[in-house]
Amino acid sequence: MDHADGRTRRAISLLDRQGPAFRRTATRFSICPDDADDALQRASLALLEKAPPHPPARLTAWMHVVTRREALALRRERERLLGCEVPWSLECSAPRPPERALRRERSLEQIRALARLKADERQALLLRGQGYSYAEISRMTGWSLTKVNRCLAEGRARLRQLGAMG
Repeated sequence: MDHADGRTRRAISLLDRQGPAFRRTATRFSICPDDADDALQRASLALLEKAPPHPPARLTAWMHVVTRREALALRRERERLLGCEVPWSLECSAPRPPERALRRERSLEQIRALARLKADERQALLLRGQGYSYAEISRMTGWSLTKVNRCLAEGRARLRQLGAMG
């Protein structure tokens, strides 16, 4: 048995035994189930290609760390695309596969539309979406209430124009 074959068998065995635990780790640090799936896939590839020759218990811990790092890297990529941090309290239930594909496409359309907004409009909409009042947004950003109202109104209008608001 060559080295690559042994590594593959060890990886498959670990994923069979600990797969649900790794998925929970990925889900805990991801924004959505699709990102958790992507993080777990990246971590699994690292397990196949780069796993150190640790005993099973240490390899399990190593895999949790790699899964967490991949999930956080995907989270940072998504936040960079959105231009803001996504709240950790964001929870989403895992829909059935066809529904999930439709939601994913809709989410991608909304992310693209958000990326096309002016930075102030995007910031105001995201803060409002997190539940902040107009007055709180004004205090947080240093804008007047008039500017907050204008950014929200123009941002919503642009999203409707782009077809991102249903």
